[in-house]
Amino acid sequence: MAINFPATAGQPTDGTFTYVAAGITYSWNGESWTAAGSGATATDLTVFSVSNAAASGGGSLAYNTNTGDFTFTPPDLSSYLTTIGVINNHTDVNITNITDEQLLRYNSFSGDWENWTPNYLTSELDPVYASSAAATIGTGDITNWNTAYGWGNHANGGYLTALPSRTTAQQTVASLASNASADVSFTTPKTYALLKIETSHAAWVTLYTDTTSRTADSGRSETTDPTPGSGVLAEVITTGAITQLITPGTICFNSTGSTTTYAKIVNKSAGTANVQVTLTYVKLED
Repeated sequence: MAINFPATAGQPTDGTFTYVAAGITYSWNGESWTAAGSGATATDLTVFSVSNAAASGGGSLAYNTNTGDFTFTPPDLSSYLTTIGVINNHTDVNITNITDEQLLRYNSFSGDWENWTPNYLTSELDPVYASSAAATIGTGDITNWNTAYGWGNHANGGYLTALPSRTTAQQTVASLASNASADVSFTTPKTYALLKIETSHAAWVTLYTDTTSRTADSGRSETTDPTPGSGVLAEVITTGAITQLITPGTICFNSTGSTTTYAKIVNKSAGTANVQVTLTYVKLED
């Protein structure tokens, strides 16, 4: 585009002599016309304008290079929640006569959320509320709910676990000579309450927290008591096929947290025998 600049003879050369063409301000510097001369702006800002369009989509800003106009389109927020109201004022909520401890439950038949009082002694009870009902339920309820909901399994979100029952662990040493000893291991919980030890023959049975304690105790005679902290959990000396009660019950554990109880069995019968030892206990730790 050709620009017909005015004559410059006798005009100042410090940029104050200007000429506007097509919205651009030019200034004379004594040698040429420039769009960024001293004392002048390169662009006439009055030629720009902004207009607002109706809200649409995520919004946008557009520029028209022919007219110098910007068009702003705001985002459409009509589908967003803009206020928070009282819950029973919503069209899909039906709440009446609210009382303490009630829950909000969806009714698919009516399409409404309704206030509801759960019955803690029926299968309606959700496991998450079991803790608040624990004081009013019985052992039979716990058993039924464990079966229905898988309670006691934390992966299922259970909160109630039925009390563990006593169980047994057993080991047999084949062809153990009289007065000979054998090292064995029982599979037990990490921690448990020992209730009794049963032997099939006369035997000296000692339980240990770990193999190091068993090794260190190997030279002790049966008439010498183990020292406190030696790693000896319990021991019995029987005269035959006897069940020895452990009273009071003794807490036994594996010192490293594994599910093993280490033991030494000495045959105290008159001859070689298959000596069987049975532990009866109640689990205290998985």
